[in-house]
Amino acid sequence: MNPIIKEGTTGESIETAPRPEEALAQARARRLAALKAAEGMWADRTDIPLDGVKAQEQLRAEWH
Repeated sequence: MNPIIKEGTTGESIETAPRPEEALAQARARRLAALKAAEGMWADRTDIPLDGVKAQEQLRAEWH
């Protein structure tokens, strides 16, 4: 998150928090980047079903 830098009354830099909408947009951008990096991570696996429902059922079947 990049802070907003303002100049104080004596000329020094004052670091303030970004506005809420900017913070939200930055958080969304970070999440999207993480999701895109993980996209297709398991695409070539042959030991798990491609269908998410079937994969969940397979995992739950192991609990019994």
